[in-house]
Amino acid sequence: MTEKLNIFLDMDNTLVNTLPVLNRATDLAVDFGVEKPDQIPGIFRNLEPIDGAVAGVQELADRAELYILTTAPWNNVSSWSDKLAWLTEHFGNGPTSPFYKKVIMAHTKDVARGKGGILIDDRPYHGAAEWDSEKYQTVWIQYGYDERLTWDRELPAFLTLVANLAASESLDARTAVASVNTRFKYALSADDASMELADWEMK
Repeated sequence: MTEKLNIFLDMDNTLVNTLPVLNRATDLAVDFGVEKPDQIPGIFRNLEPIDGAVAGVQELADRAELYILTTAPWNNVSSWSDKLAWLTEHFGNGPTSPFYKKVIMAHTKDVARGKGGILIDDRPYHGAAEWDSEKYQTVWIQYGYDERLTWDRELPAFLTLVANLAASESLDARTAVASVNTRFKYALSADDASMELADWEMK
């Protein structure tokens, strides 16, 4: 059997429309006795998927080996279980789910880099940018940095082409992405690997 390409997916602002909700809830943090909105119990449970994310994942599920690689706030115990409940709601729970027993929650995402593959993450932080590595032949694709690389536009088709090439020619992720991208010329990530943060995120 041909080995599938590993694709790791961040959740917040990559699969889940998180940041707008957290920004609107900034003033509520005080009411809950916490410092930041991402520490409010239950706030990660009932969020909306990013447009096209569920369909895009389902499109990729047969082509690639999919994993969730996400960070949950350390001081919000419910966020860990809420994220798993969110995945179960939108993708099912059992062997037919693309993420069944393939969920990694870590504050340093590069700990999973040794397995090889692609990380799709909107931000460079928590080890995401370190996925852009020649040593491990891995790639970080910054979700939405190139406006064409979103779930409701060209990201699923691009990743499908990369996964198919990697499987058919036994290529590592970095080589497969570079080869396919010679045609499209996508900007895969910001050169300076930094971005503006909301005021509450810098506390």
